[in-house]
Amino acid sequence: MQHANLTKEEISHWCIHPGGKRILSAVEKSIDISAKDLVHSYNVLKNYGNMSSPTVLFVLKEIMDSIEKDKDQKVNIFGAAFGPGLTLETFILSDD
Repeated sequence: MQHANLTKEEISHWCIHPGGKRILSAVEKSIDISAKDLVHSYNVLKNYGNMSSPTVLFVLKEIMDSIEKDKDQKVNIFGAAFGPGLTLETFILSDD
């Protein structure tokens, strides 16, 4: 977030790879966010399970589908996907 000049409070949506409930719970604790902030990740985990790499894209689609087309709404999405060998990829999508 620092490289994108954003604070945690400026993140409107969290697109976290739902590799399992324990992973999501650990993310909540480590960055001090709530399960409500990860509702899209939990929904994808519940409906599809962990599909490996593409799972985070299902979370992103759910987030995008939920965003209202309100010009006053600022959208900053922080995403993180986890892979084998403790791989971590992150991204930020912003409507700037």
